[in-house]
Amino acid sequence: MYSDSRELKLGAKARLRQRMLPILLVAAVYILAGYLINYFASELSGANAYVRAVNELVNSYAGQLQDALDDPAQLQAILNQIYASVPSAMEFFAGRGLAGPLLSVLVTLISLPLAAGYTHHILFESRKKDTSVGFLMHGFKMTFKTIAIGLLTGLAVAVGSIFLVIPGLILSLMFSLSVMVLLDNPDKGAVACMKESARLMSGHKWRLFKLYFSFILWSIAANLVSSLLGVPLLNIYLTPYVNLSVANFYNELIHYQPEPVEPIEF
Repeated sequence: MYSDSRELKLGAKARLRQRMLPILLVAAVYILAGYLINYFASELSGANAYVRAVNELVNSYAGQLQDALDDPAQLQAILNQIYASVPSAMEFFAGRGLAGPLLSVLVTLISLPLAAGYTHHILFESRKKDTSVGFLMHGFKMTFKTIAIGLLTGLAVAVGSIFLVIPGLILSLMFSLSVMVLLDNPDKGAVACMKESARLMSGHKWRLFKLYFSFILWSIAANLVSSLLGVPLLNIYLTPYVNLSVANFYNELIHYQPEPVEPIEF
């Protein structure tokens, strides 16, 4: 008999209560690292430069827009002028060469082994084993496999989503446990881990979907807090809460049993 979403989440909250500060610290470091990776990837690709160029262009028309608020025809004319002046994204990025975008892709790929390291930390915590921030680096011991799983899963989901949203969602759920399988079986290849994830998820996709969906109000609240404060404060709690719940789900599927404790002889 498998646990429902409520029971999986209760187990996650129990572990959070036991190890609140260490778990939240690792989550904060992980989220900060993810932010820095995204920032540098955007800078290297030129995405941030493009946004700044468009903002500067729009701001240069601020006075004219203010004066034209009472004249719809003039306002429309100014908006048309702004639209015509916005540089084409294709032309903008083409003029920057390939070095920046390629470096951006490499920086982005770093997030995959980093995410695997965070999952390693979460798995240990879900199994009542203490961890530290250093666990985040574990994914880099299997960098190529974690990147392969990420790329292959992304490709499968993208292809599935071309036809309809539902096939993409099903494939995403099907391969969602691949990294956990790899962490428990580091000798397996990326494809073998994805196949094992698909096997484990057979008949359990709806259960995992319901578990994820049960966090919808938390996600809305976290986005609101991030928008208001400019800091993903609630995510520092929500990220381990969600991931510990999913780890409990995975542990049940593989029938995980804690290692027996050796008796102490006196």
